[in-house]
Amino acid sequence: MLAAFVPLFLAVSIAMMGMGIIAPIMPLYVRSFGAGGLGIGMVFAAFSVSRFVLGPVVGVLSDRIGRKKLIVWGLGLYAVVSVLYIIAQSLWQMGIFRLVHGVGSIMVTPIAQAYVGDLTPVGREGRITNFFYASMFAGMALGPLVGGYLVEGWSLEAPFFVMGILSLLALIGVARWVPDDVKRPKTDAPRAAPNLGAALRAPAVLAIIVYFATRGLWRQSFNSFWPLLADDYGHSQSALGLVLTGYLVDEGLFQIPFGYLADRFRRLPQIAVGGLLAPLPMFFVPLVRSLEGVVALSALMGVGSALGRASVLAIRTQLGRSHGMGTLAGIQNSAFAVGQMIGPIAAGVVFDAFGMEAPMYFGASLGVIGGVCAVLLFAGGADAWRRRFRLPTRRRVRIDSEP
Repeated sequence: MLAAFVPLFLAVSIAMMGMGIIAPIMPLYVRSFGAGGLGIGMVFAAFSVSRFVLGPVVGVLSDRIGRKKLIVWGLGLYAVVSVLYIIAQSLWQMGIFRLVHGVGSIMVTPIAQAYVGDLTPVGREGRITNFFYASMFAGMALGPLVGGYLVEGWSLEAPFFVMGILSLLALIGVARWVPDDVKRPKTDAPRAAPNLGAALRAPAVLAIIVYFATRGLWRQSFNSFWPLLADDYGHSQSALGLVLTGYLVDEGLFQIPFGYLADRFRRLPQIAVGGLLAPLPMFFVPLVRSLEGVVALSALMGVGSALGRASVLAIRTQLGRSHGMGTLAGIQNSAFAVGQMIGPIAAGVVFDAFGMEAPMYFGASLGVIGGVCAVLLFAGGADAWRRRFRLPTRRRVRIDSEP
């Protein structure tokens, strides 16, 4: 099992570092084409359009034809799109290239998640799935900090070159060292052929969709407009990277211990606390002009996100044994993409109508509402989900709030 885990974790971590490198400068780069708030939001949303449309389709495809080849193709698109960003001459070209970037993304992260899910034994869904997420965040956490310094030391285009190089390294790592076929562990859960329609009818899946859709919405509102707010406050590009790094570092550090908690204790209270704690600090971001204060708030968002997501991911892995790991990972990432797609556009409208600070209040409000709705759906839908798939109730394998 380690022979598959280690190279996959390292490759995805490297690829995510490349993604993170361009994160703090992307709004500034888009604005250099003359875009206003709505234009910035639409370019950011283009990345998520392709993820939303193709997420479930690519997930089902990976259940049928295998994971590795899709991951390799996706990393190849990462490398190509890094060059396309550099040669872009207009705002509409940036939008198209973001669409291509989204296609590559949906072929990498959810399919790698499904690969990990195939190897995960019963009762260890929380710790192993979240260990993989920690490796992703380790790469992403370094990215924004490096990207900020690349802009200050070189140019606004330098992070895109580095993203391309790192994507190629990740592609070579997956092609060379990740096995083609996964030997799945025996489980006591029933298996079924991938069926997207049946998955979407499962009550717990609706809760997962709401959780990740609203999380994508509030988080992307922050990512899209905090750099502009920080620039207005006089912070440097490296400071932008530090704020995003604080969030990702805490997510990576706490993802592993929270994964153990998800395997050993009731999951619904963890989802409730984490789902509400994560967006709340956004309310205070416009009120805190100091860099240290915003870093602390961003880190708190990371802790809350890690706590709630750890249990949701464990539930998703269990459900994947009935509907297909790729199918469920695709649905999850498609839901997240919906939020990422709507969030920047809606926040851009709010930005244009009410000013620089409004997207923070807007995103935080919707994040809290979404967290409450997801918890209510998990609480009401888990029993029906268990009965539908006749899953056993055991102390170390929980899908809801019951001990």
